[in-house]
Amino acid sequence: MKTIKLSLGVSALSLLVACGSETGDSSGAGPEIEAIAEVVPSITFSSQADTGAQAYATNCAACHGAERQGSALGPMLSGGGFVNSWGRQSPSNFFIYLKANMPPGGNQNMTDDDYINIIAHIMQGIGVPDSNPVIAANAEYPMAINVPDVGAAIAQQASEPVRPLGVIQAGTIENYIPITDAMLEDPSPNDWPMIRRTYDANSYSPLDEINSDNVDDLQLEWVWSMHDGDSEPSPLVYNGIIYLINTSNIIQALDGKTGELIWEHHAGPFDSEDMRNIAIYNDKIIHATTDARLLALDARTGEQVWETVVADNSRGFENSSGPIVADGKVILGLAGCSRYIEDDCYISAHDANTGELAWRFNTVAESAEPGGDTWGDIDDLFRAGGETWITGSYDPELKLTYWGTAQQKPWMPASRSLSIYDSGLFTNSTVAVDVDNGELDWFFQHVPAEALDLDEVFERVLINRGDDKLVFSIGKHGILWKHDRVSGQFIAHKETIFQNAFTDIDSDTGEVTYRQDIQNAQIDQWISVCPSTAGGKDWHSMTYHEPTASLIIPLSQSCLEIAAREVPLVHGAGGTAANRRWFEMPGSDGNMGKISSFNVDTLEENWSYQQRAAFLTGTMSTAGNLVFVGDLDRNFRAFDATNGEILWETRLGTSVQGHPVTFAIDGKQYIGVTSALGARGVSPRTVPRVIAPDVRHPSNGNALYVFSLKD
Repeated sequence: MKTIKLSLGVSALSLLVACGSETGDSSGAGPEIEAIAEVVPSITFSSQADTGAQAYATNCAACHGAERQGSALGPMLSGGGFVNSWGRQSPSNFFIYLKANMPPGGNQNMTDDDYINIIAHIMQGIGVPDSNPVIAANAEYPMAINVPDVGAAIAQQASEPVRPLGVIQAGTIENYIPITDAMLEDPSPNDWPMIRRTYDANSYSPLDEINSDNVDDLQLEWVWSMHDGDSEPSPLVYNGIIYLINTSNIIQALDGKTGELIWEHHAGPFDSEDMRNIAIYNDKIIHATTDARLLALDARTGEQVWETVVADNSRGFENSSGPIVADGKVILGLAGCSRYIEDDCYISAHDANTGELAWRFNTVAESAEPGGDTWGDIDDLFRAGGETWITGSYDPELKLTYWGTAQQKPWMPASRSLSIYDSGLFTNSTVAVDVDNGELDWFFQHVPAEALDLDEVFERVLINRGDDKLVFSIGKHGILWKHDRVSGQFIAHKETIFQNAFTDIDSDTGEVTYRQDIQNAQIDQWISVCPSTAGGKDWHSMTYHEPTASLIIPLSQSCLEIAAREVPLVHGAGGTAANRRWFEMPGSDGNMGKISSFNVDTLEENWSYQQRAAFLTGTMSTAGNLVFVGDLDRNFRAFDATNGEILWETRLGTSVQGHPVTFAIDGKQYIGVTSALGARGVSPRTVPRVIAPDVRHPSNGNALYVFSLKD
C-alpha cells in the first residue's frame, strides 16, 4: 500500500483504502486495489504566506525589492519603518489600500486572493508567526499584534540593527552669529539662508563674480559624498557654513571653503526617504522629519534643543519638505493625507524658540466649515488630499504666507465617489494665510475637482512690478498662473507646454473647463491626456531673473493614460487609486526635458531649450546673467539668462537632482549642486524610465559638488 505524506499545514483527512477486497469476479480472486480519496489542503496563514511569496515576486518585487527591502521605485515593506507605519493597521485596511493603489501600472490580472496572500507574506516577513489566524479581507486585528514583544515596542520592531541617534560627529562652529528676522528678510548676498534663498522664492542671487563672460573657467573646488537613498536636497549656506539635509533625516554642517565636516546629527527614522530642505533661525537649524516630527538643533553643535510632534506618523502622515520661518514662527505643510481616516491635512505654525503649536489651517474643509459644502454629501471621514508637500513663501509686509495645495484623493472623481462638480476646497489651490493667526486671507482654486493627478502644489513666486504685487505659480498642467498677491485676483495665464486636459481657460477669470470625456470618466475607463504626472512642471523650482524680468522654468514633456479604480468608502481606504501608462508627448521629438524663459509682464516666451533627458533640479539664476540647472543624464549646465545659450557644462557622478545654490566666502563666489536619486516611486523619477530608457545613470552616488573660478 502506498503512503501519502501530507505537507505542513494540511489538515488530517480520512483516507478510504480498500486492500485485498474480493470482487464478484467468477475467478474468485481479484487484484489488490488502493482507493485514495482526493486530498484537499486546508488553508493556513503559512500556506497563504508561501503562495503570497510567489505573487509578491511577480507583482511587487520589481519596485519593492526581492526581500521587501525597498528600492528606488518603492518603499521598504519590512523592518521598523513598515511596522511603524502599518503595524497598528489591520489586514483589512492594508488590503483595501493595496487593491486601490497597487501595482501602479494596473491590477487587472490580480485577484483578491493575490492581495491577501501578499499581505500574509509581508506579515510573515515582519515576524508574524505561522500560528497567526488565516488572513481574510475583513480581518480587523493589528497586523503586528502577534509579532513577539510587539506591545509597547511596536514602533521599534525592526529587522535592521538599532542605529544611534543624536550627534554622531561632534564639532563646534566658532564665532556663530545668530540670524535674525531682519537678516532673513534681506539676506547678505554671500548667503543662501533658506530654500529658494529668499522669502519671495525667487531662487536668485545678486552675486556676479561668476558671470556670462567667465563661467567657462568654472572648475570643481571640492566634493562631499552624502548618504545614499532618496534625496532632492536644498543646501543652506550661512556665514561660510553649509547646512546639508541628507536622506534618512541626517543633517550635516560643512565648511563651505574646504568641504570638511564639522558636525553630523541623526534624527531618525532611517527610512531612506526624501527630505528637500531645512530652515535656519536665530541659533537653530529647524528640521521636519519624514515621520512628521519637528526638531530644533543648535546651529553651532548639532545638539537637539527641542522636539515636537506635528502629526501621527502611524496614521500615514509625513513630511517631504521642510519649513519656512516667518516672524518667529516655523511654518510647514504636511504630506501623507490620502487615506480615509479621522484627521485631515493642514498647514501648521510653531514657536521657533519652543516648538509650541501656534495655529493650524486645515487644507480640507469639513462639513461644518467654510467650503465644506464643496465635497458633495460625503462624510468628513472620506475627505482626503490637500497635501502641502512643497515649502511656501512669505511676504513680510503683508504678513501673508503663500502655499500651494495638492489635489483631492483618490486622484479621479469616480474613485472618490464624487463628481467633477465637487470642487473640494481647499485642494489644488493657492492659499494666502495670515502668519499671526493662521486665518485664510484669500484663496484661488486653479483646478476644481482635479481629475488626473496633476496637482498645483508647487512654489509661489512673489514679484513686485512697480506698484503691482504679484504671485506666480505653475503646476503639473504646465500652466503659468499670474495673480495679485494682495487680493488673489486672477490676472493672466500662459500654457507653457502642450496640454489637452482643458478645452478652455477663461482669460478673464482663469476658470478651466475639462474635456467632456474627462468630466464623464467612470471606473476602469481609460483617459488619454497631456501632460503626464511627471509635469508640465513638478517640484523642480523656477527662478525669477530680475535683470531680465523673466521666470525661467524647468519643464517636462510626456503624456498619460489613466483609469480610475474602485475605492470603497470605508475607514482606512483612500489612497491614489488609478491605473497609469505613460507615453511620449506629441511634437516633442522624444525630448522630455525643456527649460523656458517667460517675460513676467507679458507672459510671452523669451527662449527655450529642449533635450531628451529630463531636468531634475530647480533653476537658479544670478546677477551674472546665468541660469544653472541639472538633469537625469548627469549634466550640470550654465545657460545665458538672456538668450538660453549653453555657456558651460560638466557631468557629475549620477543624476543631478536637488536645488543649486550660490554663495561667497572671503569675496570668492561658489556654485553648489547635489547629485542624487530623487524620490522613489514618483513620476519625475519613474516616467523617464518609460519615455527615455536609453538615458542611464548609476543607482547611487549622492554627493554635494562645489565649483569656483580658477584662481
